[in-house]
Amino acid sequence: MRLNLKHTVFLVMVFSFSMIFSQTRIADLHYRNDTLGQSFDLNKSVHSSVKPYVLNDKLFYKSKDLIVGYQKSGLECVVKTPNKRIYPLANLTMGYDNFQNLTYTAGLGVGADYGKGNFFVTGKFLPYNTKNNYVTDSVIQFSTVYPGASRAIAPNVFYNSELVAAYKVNKFFTFLGGFGKNFFGEGYRSLLLSDNAVANPFLKIETSFASIKYVNLYQVWRDVFQSPTQPQTNALKFSASHYLSWNITKDFNLSIFETVVMGGKDSLSDRKFDLNYLNPVVFYRPVEYATGSADNVLLGVNMSYKTLHQQTFYYQLILDEFLLSELKAGNQWWANKFGMQIGVKVQDFIVDGLYSQLEFNFVRPFTYSHKYSAQSYGNMNAPVAHPIGANFFELVNILSYKKGKHQFTNKITYSAYGIDSSAINYGQNIFNSYADREGNYGHEIMQGLKTNVFNNQIIYEFPIAKAINLYATAQYNFRFEINTYGYKTNHFVQVGLKSRIWNKYTDF
Repeated sequence: MRLNLKHTVFLVMVFSFSMIFSQTRIADLHYRNDTLGQSFDLNKSVHSSVKPYVLNDKLFYKSKDLIVGYQKSGLECVVKTPNKRIYPLANLTMGYDNFQNLTYTAGLGVGADYGKGNFFVTGKFLPYNTKNNYVTDSVIQFSTVYPGASRAIAPNVFYNSELVAAYKVNKFFTFLGGFGKNFFGEGYRSLLLSDNAVANPFLKIETSFASIKYVNLYQVWRDVFQSPTQPQTNALKFSASHYLSWNITKDFNLSIFETVVMGGKDSLSDRKFDLNYLNPVVFYRPVEYATGSADNVLLGVNMSYKTLHQQTFYYQLILDEFLLSELKAGNQWWANKFGMQIGVKVQDFIVDGLYSQLEFNFVRPFTYSHKYSAQSYGNMNAPVAHPIGANFFELVNILSYKKGKHQFTNKITYSAYGIDSSAINYGQNIFNSYADREGNYGHEIMQGLKTNVFNNQIIYEFPIAKAINLYATAQYNFRFEINTYGYKTNHFVQVGLKSRIWNKYTDF
């Protein structure tokens, strides 16, 4: 995709003369944006594990104001701004890989928001051309799909986009839908559903009453997995999810998650979305058995505990398949497929303005995978939960300090995982068929080619236009990878002008 002169002039004019700066009612998913401070809010009506946030219900109704921040004593900081705006998006960077290879990203885009009454729609489109050796391996690994963005529409040309609408029928029901991403959890990662993969068409119904929020989520994905013996299918696949979030007290939340993935094609015919899964309350596993399908059903739990000192402790469990008898036997049966997350995050840690987060994740081999890639828990050849897939341990540490307009972030990730070979599936790549495994027992985390990766990212940000999340940035990234074939080191430095609205996970 090439931008002609008229397009370029238009984008520059929008970038230079955009006059309305305000927050949207649908919050961005970037991990350094917690628009409402909901992660630490002791309020039984707040369900901070359901993202993207639709702004606070009470303020949504009582005022046309838009929230631009919050104070420790509660959600108090509001300003009066119009509900209509057009604003620029930018991804302009330049840097060096290993201090010798020039890298760049050049992209300007447009965002637009429109709100009237209880209806709000937001759209964003950001095309960019990139030459970045640091992520080349990831682009190749994901079959020309830039992690978290689009498939290549021309050599080195990608885009980020979303078009999401929200309509609040009344205080109980909110409908969201369009083309975008969703996230369940309190962590930096999510083992249930994250924003790791490419945006996709979806419909979400949020039902809220008392201290409960119940979510029905329906999504359309694509299966673009390609193996040496299988042509690229690019077939549609579908998922349906339930998420029940219950604030048992103002500080303790228990949430139950279930999802089913339906392949758009099976051995007999092209399948459409199975209408049996539209039932908003039934468990999916009985439906799967009743219809005789080979769909992929996963269950999960999310828990969090918030303290008066702006601390949040959180936990996740994902269950793909398991037998308690095999688990008790301790023989590492292949189909005991599950993962766990435990973490804590603290606002104003030790000193005002310092944010700290520590998180541990692990997922057993073959979790999220299926006999066919069309039923795997992924979209456009990327996992929709953790970017590594499965068969890994991971430790994440984030420190972020904000002083005035300056923000410094140090993010460390350490992961240890086993890579599949060309002939044997060890359970790391979720798109490989679990039928290609070696035996039924003795499957442990890190089996296969044992690989350790240390990634340290230091980021400085200064707001150019905070209301539209536009920041000047500078960053340094050090990556060290080692396995039995040797080791690789990477130093990456970069400066730029970025819209801080999407996550791009390259820290694995």
